[in-house]
Amino acid sequence: MGFSIKGDKLTKRDLDGLFNEYYPRVYNYIYYRTLNAALADDMVGNVMLNIVKAHGSFDATKGNLDAWVFRIARNALFSHFRKTRDVVDVDSVSETVFSYEDEQDDLDERGNMVRDMLKVLNDEERELVYLKFWEELSNKEIAARMGMNASTVSTKLWRANEKMRKTQQ
Repeated sequence: MGFSIKGDKLTKRDLDGLFNEYYPRVYNYIYYRTLNAALADDMVGNVMLNIVKAHGSFDATKGNLDAWVFRIARNALFSHFRKTRDVVDVDSVSETVFSYEDEQDDLDERGNMVRDMLKVLNDEERELVYLKFWEELSNKEIAARMGMNASTVSTKLWRANEKMRKTQQ
């Protein structure tokens, strides 16, 4: 996570760094929330464009770049959900989402198990689990990103974990 925004103008090197650093992470963040690869691909393109357009408004004295970028991504998700008010059909997610060709069968089975566990979580819980286990953020970092305190994050993660554990029984 070595990219930073410096100055008012972004060079091609800056754009390349921004893309390389944040595109895959923002894509995973959005995908994990929507469970729709095509939608995530469209949304991450728009988020990256919004980041480039708004880069002049980033103020390092008010927070770090990660939090700023993911706030833009989170706002895009909220906007999408407000517009569509759709419920994600987890069963429509591609069978190959979590797999690689070399270990297709094993990963398909694990992918199905993960989808089953994610079905029981609400949107906020899914985001918390994503930030904790995919982004590997501490509870304190998650709290800062989501506007909660760390103990609330801990409690909500514990409850989400219990919900997911019950799906395996």
